[in-house]
Amino acid sequence: MPGNNSHSRREFIRTTAAGAGAVTLSGLAGCTGILGGGGDSGPLSVAVYGGVFKEVMDEHLFDPFREEVDFEVESKAAPTSEEALTQYDNAVSAGEAPVDVAIMANTGVLKGLNKDLWHFWSDDDFDNLQYITDNLINETDDGVAAIGALSWYINLVQNTEQFDETIDSWTALWDDEYKGDLALLSYASNSFLLEVTAEVHFDGKEMLNSRDGIEQCLEKLQGVKSQAGMWYENEAEFQSRLRNGEVPAGMLYNDVTLVMQDKGAPVQTNFVEEGSILDSGLWVTLKSSNLKEEARQFIDYASQPDVQDTVAQNLYTSPTIKREHSSIDDETYEKIAGPGPSEAITPKYELYVEEADWVNEKWNEFITN
Repeated sequence: MPGNNSHSRREFIRTTAAGAGAVTLSGLAGCTGILGGGGDSGPLSVAVYGGVFKEVMDEHLFDPFREEVDFEVESKAAPTSEEALTQYDNAVSAGEAPVDVAIMANTGVLKGLNKDLWHFWSDDDFDNLQYITDNLINETDDGVAAIGALSWYINLVQNTEQFDETIDSWTALWDDEYKGDLALLSYASNSFLLEVTAEVHFDGKEMLNSRDGIEQCLEKLQGVKSQAGMWYENEAEFQSRLRNGEVPAGMLYNDVTLVMQDKGAPVQTNFVEEGSILDSGLWVTLKSSNLKEEARQFIDYASQPDVQDTVAQNLYTSPTIKREHSSIDDETYEKIAGPGPSEAITPKYELYVEEADWVNEKWNEFITN
């Protein structure tokens, strides 16, 4: 069913990153390992996206952190978001912790909150929380449940041998000039095309506050179907077709496309006039973990501006700290984050938790069929 892997970070393209000067973010959807336990005495166990992403995190986050603390730390490749939530739910119910800390996408964070899976922190538990962008701190009446780990953009991309003119407006999705030429993500919950439609053709995401507004957006979104040469679930399906020009344009992750450029592919990634889509992963701590202090130290370390900058520059992702706290030069920042989070379209995550079944049903009715 569409949306079952909603907000899992996309599958990592292992062949893309091999030999590149920078690497792309790997996805929860591509990880298959079974998580082992954290345990009372350690080591601190942290679940992250797998593949080369994990390798880069090991080098630029975990290894330096180990040098600063007197306890053991291990990183583990996480399963899909839904699989992880099931494991965490079962473990927390049994008073166990398959991991202590994990990166979860926003919908996973919300679903975990509904299941009471996460430990809550106080604002003053962290020295570096002040640097994190406000909307990447998930705070409830009970405290802070999740803190931004990293962010990424979905841009419009193109094969430069097929299209000379830059495609940098979402209106291209409705333009018959591109009939059959575009690749679009398959699900409401990973494409965020409802949000794009609401921003481009209506008065913004407020349209998605009601079922009537959502249906109006879906009716308008039907106009992109003739331009869609393919609908894809993960970027592996689109990547080779973009490179060879078979499907010469579409929506794709900025970091993936930059890695393709590094490998010599004739591709270009464009931050969109109306706002590219900004998605994120956040650190959560299982409430059943017995290593809360160690978890706190890790998350606080990962929130330091210089650590955020280092990870972002090596993964082509976007730091979760406010721009004024980043030392990344303007040229590099523009390359990985465009005009910045304030100009981006951020998904209405609660829609894919509170109305998930209905949205999936309507997506199939209006878009898939």
